[in-house]
Amino acid sequence: MSEVELSGYVSADEFRAACALFPSGVTVVTRRLNDGRPYGMTVSSFTSVSLRPPLVLVCISNLDIFVKHLPPHLPIAVNVLSEDQPDIANQFADPNEADRFRNIEWLEGWETLPLLKGVVATFACSLQQTVEAGDHVVLIAGVHEIFQHEGRSLIWCESKYHCLPAPPDRFRL
Repeated sequence: MSEVELSGYVSADEFRAACALFPSGVTVVTRRLNDGRPYGMTVSSFTSVSLRPPLVLVCISNLDIFVKHLPPHLPIAVNVLSEDQPDIANQFADPNEADRFRNIEWLEGWETLPLLKGVVATFACSLQQTVEAGDHVVLIAGVHEIFQHEGRSLIWCESKYHCLPAPPDRFRL
């Protein structure tokens, strides 16, 4: 959109500041690039879409290499980071990091997907649909496998990481 087409909208800074007030989980979305190398990026824009069939979506900047050459049914994984993984979130968010998997523990999963270790959940998916939306691409993916692990999720809010408090003991009188 040109500046003329954007008149009447709030500024990007104002929009970003307001969105920062909404807490979200922190994920690293991974895939294999066309040359076979593992690639991943930190994404906080992740949600479920449908139960039947099981679908999720992530929103990724249209400038990121992740969204280049997205063939139909491309395997992708959404790795939900645990509260002790803010360094991993930072590493996968760093645009200057040439090897985002450097010193990261991971294994190969469904369809050779790079799956991060130590996360609280992993969704192994195949790309179903892409939608261009402003400066992002919305990826809608079908979920083929889910792995759940102990721990609590890392949270992003007010432009910093947070951890959820331990749940109360519901059965205590």
